[in-house]
Amino acid sequence: MKKLREISDDEVPLEDLSDAEEKPVSPILASLHLYKDALTSNDESKISELEDFFQSIEDDKNSLSAKVATLFEELAVDSDHILRINFAFASFRATTEREQLSLVTNVKGEMVECLLSVLDSFERAKFEIKVETEGEEKINNSYQSIYKQFVEILALLGVVPPETVESTFDSLVSFS
Repeated sequence: MKKLREISDDEVPLEDLSDAEEKPVSPILASLHLYKDALTSNDESKISELEDFFQSIEDDKNSLSAKVATLFEELAVDSDHILRINFAFASFRATTEREQLSLVTNVKGEMVECLLSVLDSFERAKFEIKVETEGEEKINNSYQSIYKQFVEILALLGVVPPETVESTFDSLVSFS
């Protein structure tokens, strides 16, 4: 395909460049003026050269339009892919948070269950201690201090004794 040679300023008719200093003339506009002049003078070689140039511009425009359309399609596919990844990640994060909370709750429950047997042992020991000497009083005070600390730690874990004052025991009642 022939390439149109560079168009110099002296080839563009001066009457069309009245505001040439203010706005530059595009090569396409200059080529159109040359095409008009070639048609007027019936210069077949110039007409053919300019038509080839215009056809190459049209081909370039079509090629670029096809590339833009392809890029828009790729952008749509990539955008959809990104949205799906974001949704999957949000779902994963929520699932992980739920599982982590469940794990913490289960471990806490298992730990409290183990500690309740220690609490029962403390309760039984409380009734076995007989304070008769000063040494036994010191042991009892230490025991009471340790017992109080243990009950406070259980309270921090959410373990509180059930209300039993003036109520009868019902094995079917659940404390949750």
